[in-house]
Order: sequence, then C-alpha cells, then structure tokens
Amino acid sequence: MKTINKFLLAAALCACAAPAMAKVVEELAASVNNDPITLSDYKRAKEALTEQYATAMPDFFKQKDAGAQIEKAALDKLIDEALLRQKAESMKIKVYERELENGVAEIRKRFSTAPDGTKLSPEKAEEAFNDELKKEDVTMEEFRERIRKQLMVQKLVQDTVKTRAKMPGDADTKAYFDNVNLVLNGQESSIKGLSDEAMQDLMAVAGKFKEITAERLRLRHILIKYKEDATPEEKKAAEDKALSVRKDLDNGLDFDAAAEKYSDDKDTAKRGGDLGYIIKGMLPPEIEAVAFKLQVGENSQPVESKFGWHILRLEEKRAAQKLHYEAVKDDLEQVLAQNSFATELGSYIKDLHKDAKIQIFVGDKDKQK
Repeated sequence: MKTINKFLLAAALCACAAPAMAKVVEELAASVNNDPITLSDYKRAKEALTEQYATAMPDFFKQKDAGAQIEKAALDKLIDEALLRQKAESMKIKVYERELENGVAEIRKRFSTAPDGTKLSPEKAEEAFNDELKKEDVTMEEFRERIRKQLMVQKLVQDTVKTRAKMPGDADTKAYFDNVNLVLNGQESSIKGLSDEAMQDLMAVAGKFKEITAERLRLRHILIKYKEDATPEEKKAAEDKALSVRKDLDNGLDFDAAAEKYSDDKDTAKRGGDLGYIIKGMLPPEIEAVAFKLQVGENSQPVESKFGWHILRLEEKRAAQKLHYEAVKDDLEQVLAQNSFATELGSYIKDLHKDAKIQIFVGDKDKQK
C-alpha cells in the first residue's frame, strides 16, 4: 500500500480533474472537516486510479487485494486533496486572473484531440469540452472555480513542500544505478538496507529499463482460433487449417496477405499480423520458446496456445543492450527527486491529518480518523 500511496502523491498535483461540485444532495463516502466527499466523487476516483494503474503498473492487479487497495487509495486521495485545498484556502493563496485563464486554456486544449488521436476542429473541440461539463453537471463558472482551487494547491505545494525536497547527489544517483543493475541481473537479493517501499519502487524502475535494454523481437503472427471449450475435433480442425496456411506460405503466399485473409486476430490482421516489439515475459511461454529460436525472415510451424494455433514470423531481432550510467543519469536523478518530493508531500499531508475531523462512511461504517 505504501507504493500505491507514493504513486498517488506524486500524481495528485498534476491531475486537473477535481471532483464535480454536487448539485443535489448525495450519499457521502466521507467528510473532511465537514466538507463532503460524495459517492460519485469516490466512484470517479476509483475508475481513474484503475485506469492509471492498468497503464503504468499492470502487474499490480495480480495481487489478491488489488481491488481493496484501489478503493482505499481512491478515498485517501480524495481526503488528501480536500485537506490541501482547505489549507490553501486558509492561507488565502492568491491566484491571478492570467494564471486562471492559462489553467482553463490548458484543460480546454485536452479536448482538441479525439480519443482515437484525430485532431478536432475548434468547433468540435469546444463541443467536446461543453459535453464534459454537462456530463459532470457543472457550469463554466463552477469549472473555473475548480481550476482556481487547484492552482491554489499547486502554489501551496510549490512554496511549502517542493522547496524541502532533496536533490540527489552524484553518489546517490550512482548507488541507485548500481542497484538497478543488480535487479536487471537477477541479483536483487544482494541489495541491502532498503525498506519494502523503496524496494518496490526500485523494482518498478528496473522493470522500465528492462523493457528498453532487453533482447527484443519484432514479430508477426497468424492466429487460427478455437473456442475455450472446443472439442478435440474442433481443435484438430483449427490445427489442420493452420498447417494449410503454413503450406501456402511455403509455396510463396505473402505473410501480410495471409494474415489479412486468414488470421482470427483482427486487430493485428489489418497490420499484416504485426505484434510489434516483444521482450521475454510478454507472450505465453510456449510462444516465446519458439519465437526466440527463429531466424530473421523465418516462419514457424503452427504453435498451440490457449488462444489457438499461431504461425509466427520473425521480422527483426535486437540484441540485449548494456545499461550505461551516463545515458540514464538524468532519468535516475529525476526518479530520486520525485521520490524525495513524494516523501515530503506525504509528511506534509500527514501533519494536516493530525488536527482534521475525518469521517468515512464506506467500508468500515462511520469510521473516524
């Protein structure tokens, strides 16, 4: 849970989608010094966090209590944000009109592109923005007030928290680099002196570098599916079809054309079966065992997985690369600086909790903090 909280603290101040202002009386998830946190606020926060973790830390969901951790983290995030807003308001932090306009413009800019990446016309972008306001049931004036409060919090953190964060020295960065290398080489058990939280952070960072430096393959595939509850006869029919396609490839059929014509993986079929770059651990073991033995330009015999029969084609192979300190020094310094900032922010928020009246109405009913 410590790792998830650190992730939230670091991300909280970058988020520009605060809870909508309730227009009708709603059931509450919590209250912070008598300020309400509604169940709809709570639901949106859980959905947002689930999406963030699915993108940034997909392995997190392998934990049995991942759902409970998300629920707690979502509520903690809303409570922490409320405490920061209240503190900023009590300090009467000033947000100038130009700052507010820039903040509003920054949010508007996010609606200039459709979910599929298509650039929208100014008229369509404005329509999408207004639709979002209607969806959240807020007026433009309420939206501007929301942005003003967020900017107040950003200034509060900039002035009182960020200045406390320690910038890493070269020795700190080099020591962290050495630990990353130990993880990449499977020697994490030799790392001493780190808390569970720090070790989890290190493993996550090392995982990102592994994606960059590991041996990788550019693969295509043709998939002949069968149902999860397929009979032996149906599985045999799928295998026979895969063998027939493989024979056509031997006789000169272009792989791109075969993928488009025969593959049941419709998402990749339109790209000639392209799976992109693959590193070990991304595909089922039975597929990887074959893929990493192929030569560039070679097509595999049909390989069975739980999805069906695959014919693989290796387009490109890149050897594993060594991680060089100078190449990643800036990135590691940023990681360490962010960790320090998250620690300071967590300490600051912990102090805000001490004198706060917090009531929680979900989970443990009427639990007071």
